[in-house]
Amino acid sequence: DDAMNGNLCRCGTYIRIRAAIKSAADSPS
Repeated sequence: DDAMNGNLCRCGTYIRIRAAIKSAADSPS
């Protein structure tokens, strides 16, 4: 269970990072 939770956490963080990068890329500044 701990291993699965770690993978889910990493996956969720990765998605959030990608979303942040996309948001920054779309920003005119």
